[in-house]
Amino acid sequence: MGKYSQANLIDEELSLIGSTNFIGKLLHKVNKSSTVLLSIDVPLNLFLRAEVFCEDIQDLSDLNFEQNDLMNLLYNDFLLFAKKNPDSNAIFRLLTSLDKYAGKDSRLEKYGESAFKLIHKEKNQEIKTLNLRMRRKYALRGEILLADMEEVQPEHGYTLERVFELLYIDFIDKFRKGDHAGVIENILRLLDDENE
Repeated sequence: MGKYSQANLIDEELSLIGSTNFIGKLLHKVNKSSTVLLSIDVPLNLFLRAEVFCEDIQDLSDLNFEQNDLMNLLYNDFLLFAKKNPDSNAIFRLLTSLDKYAGKDSRLEKYGESAFKLIHKEKNQEIKTLNLRMRRKYALRGEILLADMEEVQPEHGYTLERVFELLYIDFIDKFRKGDHAGVIENILRLLDDENE
């Protein structure tokens, strides 16, 4: 079995599940409620846009809302998609569709007399590393999804960190282009529900 995140939770979990001694059982219970730290790399320009987005949410809600909160919301949406579509091929298609344009600049170029072609070029951009804290059980669930995907797409190469990068880049890029109408209202409603 491969390694699906820096934390490598599947291997750790498998070693603790079969443990019969008291310390092993105790560690297993403590681990279930703990958090993990993942490091992801995002384009600096999108990081800055996300900072402004999070500040807007804070101003409108009077609640603390940081990039870690945004990442966890995006990831929860991904997990919800996976629950509703437990087919590993569907998850793989989603990730590859996000991966196709992540970090690329798109523009139309003239192609012949009256035709245009959409060109995607890699952007040379500065990178910012984000440290993301999340509940261990959700990170483990993501690793298990990626391990299941291995059965239909051997050596797919996706890690939990890459999934977070793709979700982040896709969301912020679409938001700044105006493709996420109503997203601020949805987040404010979610935050309102959590604080009631």
